[in-house]
Amino acid sequence: MLTIKAMAGGVSYAEHHLSHNDYYSERETITGRWMGRGAEMLGLSGDVTVEQFEAIRQSIDPATGEFLRQRHSADRYGEVERKGIVTVERKGKAINLYDCTISAPKAVSIQAMVDHRLITAHHTAVAETAREMERLAGTRVRLDGANENRFTSNLVIARYDHDTSRELDPQLHTHLVAANLTYDGVEGRWKALQPHELYAQRAYLTEVYRNALAREVKKLGYRIEDRFELGKDNGFGIAGIQEATLEKYSQRSAQRDQAIAEFAEENGRLPSDNEVAYLVRESRDEKLTKISREQVKAGQFARLEPEEARTLQDLHQAAQERGSVHEHAAAAPSLSYAREHVFERVSVAKDYGLKTEALRHGRGRIDLPELQTALVSEVATGNLLTAKGEVATKRSLDRERGMVAAIDEGIGKFQAIGRGREFTPSTNLREEQREAVATVLGCRDFAVNLQGAYGTGKTATLVKFQQRYVMSHRNVVNCQWAKAFDQFCSSHGDHPVSRSVLGA
Repeated sequence: MLTIKAMAGGVSYAEHHLSHNDYYSERETITGRWMGRGAEMLGLSGDVTVEQFEAIRQSIDPATGEFLRQRHSADRYGEVERKGIVTVERKGKAINLYDCTISAPKAVSIQAMVDHRLITAHHTAVAETAREMERLAGTRVRLDGANENRFTSNLVIARYDHDTSRELDPQLHTHLVAANLTYDGVEGRWKALQPHELYAQRAYLTEVYRNALAREVKKLGYRIEDRFELGKDNGFGIAGIQEATLEKYSQRSAQRDQAIAEFAEENGRLPSDNEVAYLVRESRDEKLTKISREQVKAGQFARLEPEEARTLQDLHQAAQERGSVHEHAAAAPSLSYAREHVFERVSVAKDYGLKTEALRHGRGRIDLPELQTALVSEVATGNLLTAKGEVATKRSLDRERGMVAAIDEGIGKFQAIGRGREFTPSTNLREEQREAVATVLGCRDFAVNLQGAYGTGKTATLVKFQQRYVMSHRNVVNCQWAKAFDQFCSSHGDHPVSRSVLGA
């Protein structure tokens, strides 16, 4: 999983936090490594020194001591939360760093306690993800009245590898700390990083990592199993590790669940994926525990029951004896699956959304470059239509045009769904849900839109509506059609019909 934290200031961040695991030990320090084309341009390679990191943090050339950006305090992008919704926009304080943290699945971190080859597998997957992150780097273009983004595809990254959480659970994770710097080759100068695509494609980058890690884990002889939580893909685990063992070392997950519950109670809805990532970071204790590495590792093993310890050792031995179970598969079938899956619900999608679904489908079996080539081929042959990073099919666009035409032609053409009858709201509905039902009942159009944020109770509202009215009126469209219609409309926030649609 990838999370991103925009940091204003960050004085001594490397010295006091990154150079230690997620606990403090006087006898152990972690040395960072420079990564990225931007770092190469500045002559930075090998180990990260505190002096170099502090210079880059301030957008200063470590070699000359000169500012790399003329507007070194003006570009201020970061996370802003309003009414529970997190967006990326300009902030009052200048952003110095973006801490992009990539965390391994819990099962991989646990098994790495006895099989250190998995640590190398994590590092390999991180490197692949970092290259894809760098491809998405960009900057703002303001010359000659312009106000747009331009891809630069270079980052200055300090990489720090950790293996323990702040709760002292085994947790492989890597901090890819990117400076607020990127070189604009068109203008020939260093500028502030525009992180929009990194945030927008966080789920895609997470799947890039998971795909690469699953491949490496299978090469080591382990079998993997996909994991789902509340019907959503939640990465993968190692077959044979019991759920009880995972929960034992998942104190951060418990904190996450508590933060989600508090968010839902305060905002009346569940958080989005990006908001969950934000809550995960904000629920973390900033204070490091003072303990030696030896004590940490001893404590982790001591928490295992004898049977659990034998299971990990047996899995390690079996993997070594079995050898690689990795099987390469062509990317085209996974892309075909993603196309059917995505366009079943929307008419137009982001190209990276299509790649995200393809990587989930072919996890650990397909290669990213081959997937990207397959996508280009689909566009070249006309199977996919593309413009400005969005993709569609002829079929999906024809379906959209037909539905929009039907909606427009049906405005004000029907008797109100409620037939003028008095509406007695259910005591189980909140006031805003009652208002929504009343609006639907008064509608005289072919379709009415009921829109709300994730988790606000749209489905519960429509269930009450269906129970009271749908079954008694023959000219109300059936729910199966309404569901398909909703899937079509769900991506069209700029159109009057966008979510949870009923027809009359």
